[in-house]
Amino acid sequence: MQSIYVHTKMELTLFFREVLPVLFTFIVPAVSFIVFALMYQENTYEGLDYFQAYIPGMIAIIIFTTAFFSMGLQVVIDREKGVYKRLKGTPLNQNAIFTATILKGFFAIYVGAIEILLISKLGFGSSLTSSPFQFFLALTFCSITFFALGFIVSSLANKMQTALGIALITMYPMMFLSGATLPVEALPEMLQKVTLFIPLTYVVNVLRDGWNGTLFTSGALVDMSILAGILVISTVIGTRFFRWTD
Repeated sequence: MQSIYVHTKMELTLFFREVLPVLFTFIVPAVSFIVFALMYQENTYEGLDYFQAYIPGMIAIIIFTTAFFSMGLQVVIDREKGVYKRLKGTPLNQNAIFTATILKGFFAIYVGAIEILLISKLGFGSSLTSSPFQFFLALTFCSITFFALGFIVSSLANKMQTALGIALITMYPMMFLSGATLPVEALPEMLQKVTLFIPLTYVVNVLRDGWNGTLFTSGALVDMSILAGILVISTVIGTRFFRWTD
């Protein structure tokens, strides 16, 4: 436990020293949420008001940015710098490193989610979810799924530039074709079909179900099943190809 604590502390220190993870986890989602709220807070989306629809959507973006930038990209940066190679000469083992990396991811997501909730409540006076337990379960499950995808990035990329390129290329379809920022029904019909192949689409749907208290209904089953499939496949790929050192 002591080794996990020590390495988690180190991971969080490194996290706050890097500009990109902090920017994409805490600043970009918060600013985007405020801008969209000022523009569209009077709108409704399939019977949901702006905050019912887009508090979960913006938190979905935080899950993506954390998994791809704060975890996947950061692992590649640390591996390229030789951080993990140096740690091999210490009492820390790979299980402690992995656990600390996951804990850092949860920390970033939960803090980012609280930031969005505070903006919603204090800045716009919106009501919060009446199903906090369902939303917490949905948030945790979606986070674990995207952690697995983030580790695929760090498995496939040997260089920081490659990992950053993967994260940036996937960021725009994740943000704009998943329903996280723009209503899916407002997209052209062809792009609506593309959303079915965007993993974050299912995160947005599951988070909205958790937020609105419908997580344990049949309507959420398909989205949950697809995310479970993504988790299994990503875990298999990540386990096969992931490495801590070059």
